[in-house]
Amino acid sequence: MSKRILSCLIGSAFVSVHAFAADFKCQDDVVPVNHTPEEQKLVDQFWNESLTYLGQFLKTIETPTGQCKDSAQATVQTYSSQTGKAQTRCVLKYRDVELMAKHVRAVLAEPEKAKACFDTQKNYKEFPLYTPSEQTRNLSATAKWLNRPLLTDFYKKIGGEVGKAGLEFNENFVAVTSRTDTSVHWAKDVSINGLPTLWSSVGWIPFYAENKAAGSERFRGGYLYAEVMGPWGNLRIKEIDGETVGAEIGMTAQLFNTTYPFHYHHPQEMYATLTKPQCIDQNKYMVMHWDSDQFRQKRGDKGWTVEIDGSNGRWKKWFANTDSNKEWLTYFERNAIHAFHAREGCNQTIENSGLVAVWARSSAMDNEQSTRPCQPAAGAGAVKDMGPGTKTVCNVRDWKP
Repeated sequence: MSKRILSCLIGSAFVSVHAFAADFKCQDDVVPVNHTPEEQKLVDQFWNESLTYLGQFLKTIETPTGQCKDSAQATVQTYSSQTGKAQTRCVLKYRDVELMAKHVRAVLAEPEKAKACFDTQKNYKEFPLYTPSEQTRNLSATAKWLNRPLLTDFYKKIGGEVGKAGLEFNENFVAVTSRTDTSVHWAKDVSINGLPTLWSSVGWIPFYAENKAAGSERFRGGYLYAEVMGPWGNLRIKEIDGETVGAEIGMTAQLFNTTYPFHYHHPQEMYATLTKPQCIDQNKYMVMHWDSDQFRQKRGDKGWTVEIDGSNGRWKKWFANTDSNKEWLTYFERNAIHAFHAREGCNQTIENSGLVAVWARSSAMDNEQSTRPCQPAAGAGAVKDMGPGTKTVCNVRDWKP
């Protein structure tokens, strides 16, 4: 089949796409749905904003930044013992990211074909999907039509400190996610300000709300993620031209005055920070390879026990500030240890802080997908906070190449 060049209008920016006519295979749980003309208009708005989001993500990682000529530059370690500095790499030099970009490019080249794999998840059965609040739902007619259960109701039922944090976060979800700046790295605003239908209609997941091993109760109530494209998202493509599609692209949001404790997983992962901080050190993050000489490692039957001691302020040299301008993009290799710390710095309130990001995984169909929080070295339940200064143990599992 001859090669052809397509130009797709994604938002207000043209993206040139070189592609063969692709063969899309949807996941088995994508079932065709008959909509009324009025409903179809709502579905189309959701789909069009999803396409814009995916197109802008592709354009952004392909746009040269830092020392890279044909790719965005991402931080892959916030601290390297060899240099005492951060380690960066051109993100498209990774084969998994290259494949993810290829598959997103195919979606943009033939959106009508790809649309057959798009599901609003109005009647999704795998697990509950939520809208954060009534205010969020009112941002779009599509969100009103989907009528997902509200996280404000969910956290009222949970109660306790988790429920209190969850209510604080979700009642103010629009304010937290609106505090963004996409002017530097994005041709179009991909935040809730620019794509209100997408952010209000996508299904949000309170990932750690009922996981007692995932850090402080405030963090457990103050963390959400949503998936636009991927095995459990709206656009569920199993294969393109016989290649497994590992792309998993969505967004995350974290409440201020919380720590997402040290954790790891097999799939490679990317974060692009959207939040404009009130001051430079408001939000911090770290990523370091599990075999860093800053940690202690011991071999086991199925992997490695990694001991992390960030006490006495040692953790501070591992963490870097993150914002929407300079320290905006990071890439986590397999089993990299990483964390997000939204607690230091300026006087934070719900109105002026939070941590919101575009989030992606590139290998969502191989190895173990579970995110595994590390645990206090003193034993489960011994430390409720699990801040970066906590002595922590990560049982890192082997992955199959």
